[in-house]
Amino acid sequence: MTEKTSSNRITVPQLVLPLPGGLDDTPLFNSNSPEIVLQSGVLLSTFPAAEKACPEAHLDHPVTGRFDVFFHHITDARKKPSKRTLYLGLLIGNSSTEEVHVRLLNAVSYLTKPDAPFVVLEPVMDNADGELFAGPGDRVMLDSLRDCSQEGWDNSITLAAYETKVVCSLPIPVGSVFHPLNGRTGLICFSSDGPVYLAALSAFAQNRGFGQQRKPAIENWLEILNTGALVQPRDRVPTSPGASGELIYGRAAGIACGSTWRGLITNNDQQNAFSVVAGQTVSYPLCTVVGGTLGTNQVQSAPMAVRYPDTAYQAHGNYGVLYDLTLPLQNNGDTTLSVSLGFQSPLKNSYETAVLRFFKQPPDAIVFRGSVKFAWKDKQEKKQNKLIHLVQKQGQMQDSLVEFPLAPKELLEVNFSLRYPADCTPPHVLTITARN
Repeated sequence: MTEKTSSNRITVPQLVLPLPGGLDDTPLFNSNSPEIVLQSGVLLSTFPAAEKACPEAHLDHPVTGRFDVFFHHITDARKKPSKRTLYLGLLIGNSSTEEVHVRLLNAVSYLTKPDAPFVVLEPVMDNADGELFAGPGDRVMLDSLRDCSQEGWDNSITLAAYETKVVCSLPIPVGSVFHPLNGRTGLICFSSDGPVYLAALSAFAQNRGFGQQRKPAIENWLEILNTGALVQPRDRVPTSPGASGELIYGRAAGIACGSTWRGLITNNDQQNAFSVVAGQTVSYPLCTVVGGTLGTNQVQSAPMAVRYPDTAYQAHGNYGVLYDLTLPLQNNGDTTLSVSLGFQSPLKNSYETAVLRFFKQPPDAIVFRGSVKFAWKDKQEKKQNKLIHLVQKQGQMQDSLVEFPLAPKELLEVNFSLRYPADCTPPHVLTITARN
């Protein structure tokens, strides 16, 4: 691999290939628009529009079986008309004449303050104990990656015919004028034996007098569901697909098609192993978007089954999506090789092939805060895990994260996984390098 340096940019000629595999068909309820919530109302509703006071706020799209819910919103006390605590409510409704049973397979939600403030962390840190995170998106995806579920959630919900219940009512408190901003991120994995509707709503706490507040009751949430409008102000309207001019991605509010990307990374004729070659480096893009495919023409952003007209056409960035990749690394040569795996955040481009560009000195713009996980079995068939927390800036090169010696003819299967956190900006690459 050769490098060409020009001013502050480094050009690395190397093989960049589309990521094998693809998204599953699990619906992902994605509530991320508007990001800043300043009033009570509807954030995202898949309930029927019929008999609603604001039918344009409802997408009439039930889900059944396995589905996930992702939400990421913030509020700003300097801009809100009310100083009361803002709540996010998730409602679920039975759309059938039969009783429906819903299970919460995993549920996690955190506030920015005090749960997960944006602290400064080193670029690479061992996170075996799961205690390193910066921001609620980072912490939520860390817990989900580690299969850690919070206490306090109901494990199951039973819905009578056409019944609607509140899954959760979560506060976003704000403090003094010195701490006016706060946010909340959540990821919930569900399984249902019948069709259900979902709604993410916002509401201010009820005033009880003498400075006391109480969270909204089921009656308050149902009133907003039936009479509330879409929360204002809205985010920037996205660019229509194929339109010229400035590319505005927009934020997602709808049902995305897919919650897990699974792939088997191979490169030999039998397609059962990745044959490593000394001196060769190969990168596979992650979380690619329109205008940022790194020359592969592969857009990994989940399409939207339903969406509001002023929100993203795709789930750009795939927030909350699990990447689960298997790498069967094999040394078909006659000498032992050192094989390393890395995670990098090259500069976005779509038109240059077989090349990655980086900054020699990256700016302060952070594009990835989160943990990645490597898993494999050692020579004694004992399972090994390495969880690493990363903070990467725009265009940042990164040394390898894990390294394995591969003897001649040896095969080692490594699993790489991450859940993509909110507040990250794609693209990134998983890089495989082999050396003598």
